Amino acid sequence: MSDTSTASVTTPEGAASRRGVLLWWLASAVAVVVVAADRVRVTRRYFYVDDTQLGAFGQWYDIGRRLLHGEWTILDPGSWQGGNFLAEQQWGLWSPLTWLVGLGSQVQDNAALYATGIKIVFLLLLQTSVFGLARSYGASAPWAALAGLSAVVGGQTMYMDAPSWVTGLSGAGLFVLTWWMMRRHLDEGRSPWAYFVTAYLLIALGYIFAVIALVFLFLALLVETEWVRRDRERLVRVLGLGVYSGLLTIFVYLPGILTASVTERGSTGIANDQFLGLDLGDLAAGPAATGLSSVAGYWGPIAPAPLQYLGWFLPLLVVVGVALRREWRGLVVVGVVAACTLAMVLGPSVVGPLRYPARMLPYLVICLAVGFAVLATKAWPHVVERSKAAAALGLSALALWLAWSAQPDNTRWLVVGGLVQLAALVVMFFVSARGRASQAPGRAAAVAIVATVLLLNLQMHVARAAPLGDFGAPASVDRVQQVQDDLETGVFTVGDVYGLQNDLEAWDETLLANVWHVTDLDVASVYTVLPHRELASRLCVDLRGVTCPEAYDALFEEQADGSRIVDDMHLNTIIVWRGVDADGDPVEAPEVHEGWTLEVGDATWTVRRDDPVVPAGGVTRTIDAMVSDVDVRDTEVSFTVDAVDGEAGEVVLSRIDWPGYRIDGARQADPAQGYLLTVEVTPDDVGREVTVSFRPPGWPIELASAVLAAMLAVAWTGTDLVRRRVRSRAAR
Repeated sequence: MSDTSTASVTTPEGAASRRGVLLWWLASAVAVVVVAADRVRVTRRYFYVDDTQLGAFGQWYDIGRRLLHGEWTILDPGSWQGGNFLAEQQWGLWSPLTWLVGLGSQVQDNAALYATGIKIVFLLLLQTSVFGLARSYGASAPWAALAGLSAVVGGQTMYMDAPSWVTGLSGAGLFVLTWWMMRRHLDEGRSPWAYFVTAYLLIALGYIFAVIALVFLFLALLVETEWVRRDRERLVRVLGLGVYSGLLTIFVYLPGILTASVTERGSTGIANDQFLGLDLGDLAAGPAATGLSSVAGYWGPIAPAPLQYLGWFLPLLVVVGVALRREWRGLVVVGVVAACTLAMVLGPSVVGPLRYPARMLPYLVICLAVGFAVLATKAWPHVVERSKAAAALGLSALALWLAWSAQPDNTRWLVVGGLVQLAALVVMFFVSARGRASQAPGRAAAVAIVATVLLLNLQMHVARAAPLGDFGAPASVDRVQQVQDDLETGVFTVGDVYGLQNDLEAWDETLLANVWHVTDLDVASVYTVLPHRELASRLCVDLRGVTCPEAYDALFEEQADGSRIVDDMHLNTIIVWRGVDADGDPVEAPEVHEGWTLEVGDATWTVRRDDPVVPAGGVTRTIDAMVSDVDVRDTEVSFTVDAVDGEAGEVVLSRIDWPGYRIDGARQADPAQGYLLTVEVTPDDVGREVTVSFRPPGWPIELASAVLAAMLAVAWTGTDLVRRRVRSRAAR
């Protein structure tokens, strides 16, 4: 099939004006904004909780500050296990979108307001992309408008990704946008450059579940092209786009894969602890907008939010499903992506480093919304048969019953929401039978959009906020930065600092996780998705820097070689949370060691080094060796070997022994204490300059992959442009 034979796609409106399409898109977008505004009205910091508060905003701010100062780094030794940014992936260091968001964070003081604005932009990105994708598959503007709104208000998106996991929200929007741009190239004969750009933005974001969805999309395209269309030319183009995407995936994700072996995420096992996993019963309750699901998570065995919500109108598939008999070929890709996503949602909750299958729910909702919009466009009747209407109402009632069974305590709002859903179905049937038959779909879709907004308002009475925590982090950037005024760089926090959420004034004494990145300090207690196995074990530290009280003693405990962790890490400030231990007993005041001073705060003890040491990253100590002329940068350390006693000596650096270090002029030794980068020197090295440099493991492969991807994109786009010009001239 040639480009010229697919240069146009017939849309249901035919001669309908673009203005009409624009108005339906606008109605959908306004509905999204209304839903978002309603969330903020009820819960002011709805979009600023959990990982947005403790993770994403600090990353944005750090990236934006570095860009404004002309700095850039892939490694921050002072952040310790949270400082391997490329391995972390979700920092999105290669993403222009992340850069833009980071720069924007620098021009305002209210982090909560800024995050809310960014989230609404991403919600509109998802809505607009689904609208465009549905249209490209043949959906009319009214049903595409419903699809765009429905994809945004799915339970996982509204209660997990939008409030907290912003990479999940932006990843879903970029995935659909990439899918849409791919269709514009493959099936509408458009230039491929838009796909190359959107696919890069998607992959560079660093959100693995969006990339998994992209893999499912390519699998679906191969199935459609090879077994349904039997179009070899199209197959070559699909494979070419897949090669481009695969090369970018290697570039972005290989550092994390090759680093995982030294982290707590290095597992390759498969298990099912049911954490954030769904079963068929949960999905069957998906049409219940005000229902609650039996999804286990941080909250316990029953989710206090409608994570299972897929779309209240889905029982109408029994009304429009008749169109599938003649439209199935056009929906093969949508169906295969949905099937693969469903398999992952219902699969084991732990597959190697992948956790939380509920993260794939947005992609299932997207497929259901697009598929329904296309089928409704082809088959929404002027008058709905009584048997089909009864079946749709019955399926809705069944979904409500299953939701009630999951949480009978939610009876009141489940009944109210259920009555609204059933009434909305009846009204859709009624308005379709009134007036001209050609207007029936538009009227029905309009009712569905209004009903969706109303149901989302009722949903807020069931769950006013995300089931993930608001830790009370100050929204004011200025207030956060004031914490650093009396602190020396090289900070470590000890204890259950999650207690900050119960003592909001204590945020003036200490911070948590990536909120520290808003300051200029080197802090070891930042957020990481890749805890270094040995260091995390020694200090019993979790992903966000919270430790057991015993971590303080571990910092000052003298090792067999006379060293101490507090010195090896070049820590100058230890902040101890004045909470309780695992037994509920009050934590005792920390012992003050020689050379340190204790200051007592209302919520913390601050232990300060009397004579601060230089920031981490350089030489922390030597064994049977002497060095000089030490020069330290984020990704490089150099020094001159002055003397070596005996056959060999060691130079211990205050940085983690991440995979990817290269040593010129000496040899790498086993890491001191199991985690410190260590260089072995011999008498032959005396007088020699030794350079220790860091590049991500597999860097030559990653760089080559990026270059090849860029070359492929440029060559393909250029060839396509030349071909278009030749055809244009030939057509004159």
